[in-house]
Amino acid sequence: MEDIKDKFLKELLNSPPELVASLWILDRVPYPFEENKKQYAEWRHKLSSMIEVDSSEIVITGSAAFGVSLNPYKNYRFYNDVSDIDVAIVSEYFFNTSWRYLRNLGSDIHRMPQAAKQSVKDHVEKYIYWGTIATDKLLPYLPFGTQWSNALEEMSKLEPTKNRVIKARIYKDFESLRTYQVNNLKNLRTQELAKGIENV
Repeated sequence: MEDIKDKFLKELLNSPPELVASLWILDRVPYPFEENKKQYAEWRHKLSSMIEVDSSEIVITGSAAFGVSLNPYKNYRFYNDVSDIDVAIVSEYFFNTSWRYLRNLGSDIHRMPQAAKQSVKDHVEKYIYWGTIATDKLLPYLPFGTQWSNALEEMSKLEPTKNRVIKARIYKDFESLRTYQVNNLKNLRTQELAKGIENV
């Protein structure tokens, strides 16, 4: 895994972030599938049939994309036995449905637990700007929440995502998904360049 991390960091520092996003996250067979394109296609098709989106609009991101977490707080942690599966779902319909629900919450927000309230606030201040809905704390409250929760639970019974927590994040369109990933990569590159300067 260390060699994968080193190769990624080299590309991060020397290639355009847009290309890095394509090669390492968006246009690849995810790490758990061990380059088995058919298995990944079948996995996406199964999920798509339960959440009513096209399978092409489902992309596994996070540490499961290529085996290394790009979360700036996880210090490039390797994909392991307790890693979640982060799934990007591109759907303008479900994005708008979610945003409409959040926008019209009104006083109902006070019935939510603190973590859900904070998530609503995060969407207003950050996520909506990037065209994304992070459902990990909000899915039970969304109009399609039960259907999607059941679907994600079913997917956690299948290899190679068996017994893993599967989280979905909705993106308004592919541009939003790509822009979100590219922005994250740019921030990571800035951090790595800063480390390089400190070590000089």
